[in-house]
Amino acid sequence: MEIRGYEETQQPKNKNHKALKILLIAFCVLIVATGVSVYILYGILTDDGSGSLFLDPREENIAQAASNEQEGIVLPNEPEENSNCIEYNGKKYEKNENIVNLLFLGIDTDTERKVKMMGYRSDMLMVCAVDTKTNKATLISIPRDTYTTMYWIDENNGEIEKTGRDKINAAYSYGGGATKYSYQNAMACVEMFLERRCELEDSLDFTLDVPVYLYAGIDMDGIPKVASSVGGVEVTLERGISGVGSKGQTVLLKYSNAELYVRTRHGAGGDLDRARRQQKFMLALAKTIKDMGAADIILNLYDDLQKYVWTNLSTNQMVDFAKILMKTDIDSIENITVPTTGKTIHGSNVQIHDEEATLQLLLDVYYNEVS
Repeated sequence: MEIRGYEETQQPKNKNHKALKILLIAFCVLIVATGVSVYILYGILTDDGSGSLFLDPREENIAQAASNEQEGIVLPNEPEENSNCIEYNGKKYEKNENIVNLLFLGIDTDTERKVKMMGYRSDMLMVCAVDTKTNKATLISIPRDTYTTMYWIDENNGEIEKTGRDKINAAYSYGGGATKYSYQNAMACVEMFLERRCELEDSLDFTLDVPVYLYAGIDMDGIPKVASSVGGVEVTLERGISGVGSKGQTVLLKYSNAELYVRTRHGAGGDLDRARRQQKFMLALAKTIKDMGAADIILNLYDDLQKYVWTNLSTNQMVDFAKILMKTDIDSIENITVPTTGKTIHGSNVQIHDEEATLQLLLDVYYNEVS
C-alpha cells in the first residue's frame, strides 16, 4: 500500500525569487521569525485569514488516487472516525478546531551515520501547534529514541512494505530520503503517535484527532551556519557541555559549539535535556532574527541555507502562518517534551513514553475541557 495521499518531496523552485525562498529558511529556523520577514518584505498582511493552513494536501491527492484507473494503486484502511468530544478519566474534552500543526525536523546527514544506519535520521523532532484564534504557539518535542509504530516504505513507488516499531527518528530513514518519501513517512509516524493510534499495552477506546500534514526540515549541518550567519546565538548553560562551556556560563553559540549544543547527548543530560536545549536554541535564534532587518536576513542567511531547507508549505500557507505568528510573543511560546523513560529492547536503548502523562499533555494542547 502507498502512503495515503502523499506526494514526493521537493525543494523550493523558482530560483529568481529569493524573497520567497528566504521565507522557507526562516520557517525552518523558527516559524515565529517568518512573520516579521513576510510583513517587512511584502506588506500584505492586511487581514486575519488563516484558511489555507487547514487545507490538507493529502485530501486532494486521495481524490486523485481514487479516480486513477492505473492498477496497483491501493489506499490503506481509513482510521476510525474521531469524535470531536471524548471522555477520559471522568472528564469530557472537546477538540480545539483552531489548531494547526507544523512538524519541524532536524536531519542528521553525517556520512558515518548514513553507512551504519542505512539512512539519515531526524535527530531533532518538534511539533509546533499554533492556535489560529488566540495566536498561541506550543512547541512539543518528541525524544528521538521514542519507541513507536511506523512504516517501512518502498522508495521506488511509495508503497508500505511493512509496519513495525522502532525509534521515532528512524521513520525518516525508512522513507528513502528527502527526495523520496522520508518527510511524508515522518509525518505519518508522528501523526500516529499524537493521535494515540500506535500500539499500546492498554488500548484506548478512542483516538485523538491531531492531523500532521505540514513540515519544515533542515539539515543539522545547517544549524551552526545559521547561528554564525546571524552573529551568534547567546544562551546560558543549565549544565556543562564539553566544548561549549560550564554550568551557569553565558556563551555565544557559533560554528562548532552551536552544533555541539544542539546535538550532544552523552555527558549532557541525555535525550530529554538535549530536546530542551534545542527548544531553547530555536527560541534564542528567533529573537536574534527578529531583531534583524529583512535585508540583513536575506543577505546573511539566503546563500548559506537554501540548500539545507525542505518544506511543503505553499506561499499562501507561509503568509497565513506569518499573519498569526507575527502577533505571537516569542517569550510566551510554551515548551513541552513528551515524558519518557529508558529501556533496552532487542539490545537497543530506547525511550518509552509515559502513556497517561502523554495523553494528558496532548489533551491539554489540542482539546478543551468542557463541563
